[in-house]
Amino acid sequence: MKNTEPNWLFLDFDGVLCDSLEECLRSSWLALSRVAIGPATPPEPPFDAEYRRAFLGCRPFVRSGEDYLVLHSLVQQGRGPRSQAEFDLELGRLGRPALDGLKTRLYQVREEMLNRHRSLWLSWNPLFAGIREVLQSLEAHPRAWILSTKKASFIQEILSYQGIVWPIERIQYSGSESKLGFVESLTNGGPSLLVDDQIDHLNFHHPTCLCALALWGYVDPASSSGAPSTVTLVDFPDLVSSWVS
Repeated sequence: MKNTEPNWLFLDFDGVLCDSLEECLRSSWLALSRVAIGPATPPEPPFDAEYRRAFLGCRPFVRSGEDYLVLHSLVQQGRGPRSQAEFDLELGRLGRPALDGLKTRLYQVREEMLNRHRSLWLSWNPLFAGIREVLQSLEAHPRAWILSTKKASFIQEILSYQGIVWPIERIQYSGSESKLGFVESLTNGGPSLLVDDQIDHLNFHHPTCLCALALWGYVDPASSSGAPSTVTLVDFPDLVSSWVS
């Protein structure tokens, strides 16, 4: 692929820009447990170190917010999935209507936490080391986008809390849609770079979009070993700088 102007840049949020594991872990537990979010600080979840390790080990299988609630349920039963295929079978067994209901509950918790415990909720969403500076350099870049299965308004709130002024018009909620499909429709075949930690979102043979698997987030080790194009957190700022310059 010839790297000519204008170049487009597309970055995943959770696992690439934001270390959101704590927020996803806590918010989804509150939603699954149906904890009412009132003026008092929400209760601490009863997670020990073993539970956290089990949950984190299954994190690479999560594609969307509702998956976290399902993952909690499985880990609580001692049935943490051992592969993406195993987890997908469980999601398929539950069915789309049930999963949509779980997603609604998760978003209600997030909205209520933002309204009642704003600083606490935002503190659960730190950026990875060096990411703040990268994003600040891209704030005004018209062809730098964030693609995520997280609601755009949540992302803008998190970035604002971190001192980053990022226009919501350049944050795309991908949902169940193909990220590469959105890239193709927006760039009209122009050269683009997509960085994601979920290998299912990438096509390393795409004719116009260079895809890179981020190795610092929640990537599946088995996937990373077979990915032909990867990037480390140390190399990420230089990759972005060279692409958008």
